[in-house]
Amino acid sequence: MKRCRKCQAPATVCLARHNVRLCAAHFLEFVQKTVKKTIKKYRMINPYEKIAVAVSGGKDSAVLLDVLDSIYGETLELVGLHIDVGINAQDYSKKSLDRARDLCQKLHREFVVVDVKKEYQMSMDLVKEREERLKRPYCAVCGTLKRYLLNRTSLQLGCEKLATGHLLDDEVSVLLMNIINGNIDQLVRAGPRLEGNDSTMIARINPLYEVSELETTLYNQIKGFGFQEEECPYAKGASTTTYKNLLHNIEDNHSGTMIKFLQNYHKVLLQPLKTSYQKAQPITLNRCRNCDGPTTEEICAFCNIRYLLTKNE
Repeated sequence: MKRCRKCQAPATVCLARHNVRLCAAHFLEFVQKTVKKTIKKYRMINPYEKIAVAVSGGKDSAVLLDVLDSIYGETLELVGLHIDVGINAQDYSKKSLDRARDLCQKLHREFVVVDVKKEYQMSMDLVKEREERLKRPYCAVCGTLKRYLLNRTSLQLGCEKLATGHLLDDEVSVLLMNIINGNIDQLVRAGPRLEGNDSTMIARINPLYEVSELETTLYNQIKGFGFQEEECPYAKGASTTTYKNLLHNIEDNHSGTMIKFLQNYHKVLLQPLKTSYQKAQPITLNRCRNCDGPTTEEICAFCNIRYLLTKNE
């Protein structure tokens, strides 16, 4: 029988990339310590801040909120923030909303919902119906809407930072995709922490930056959280999924590949790339003439999408 490295109880979890076996209790402790080290390493959080936590209803954001609550329960004001993008297919949005609300109630944390359809007369169902108007991938539109509303609402709530549940797997797959496609402007925005910009853009942090999808899955199973297990019904064929599957195949044969890739990119390439790119193409943020939000154009992407979706109505 395999034993836990910490207490010699029967091991229930084997983490190949760490070469360690742990019981359930010590595995939860291991993930929490990993996140705490990541936060300290990248200087993400200061004591007594108010932090908005993006809670989608999925397993990753559930782990994010629970871990932050476990580590900083007495020193941080955590607010669960959910964006209801209006996907009626398979009751996807309703299930996601219910899971996110249940988690925040269980942890006794404030829960805030932005209903995109009610407040902005848009929905991802409408995006799917009028996709030809937008001339951009469905998932890219969804990401734009969520980023805008998470940023705007976090600032309105008086939060200092916005925490999102992007994992090691997410970060590496997007990084690889952007390297292959030569998306320099996206590569310079990579990293566990993105500074805010004046009063229009909140600082963003990714505390799960070095936690894998396997680890969040196991964490959820042990904790018994209910979460939205179904994939978005409109996300089939997303390019990031292809890259993630490729990386998982490599990881299965060479444990630790993803974390090495991520850490070495951050250590060796990110800062020099940022410095040279910013010198060559300094970015000037304007205020959107419609909503006063941050943009590099006259009209921000969110307002442009809203106009294209709702015009002639």
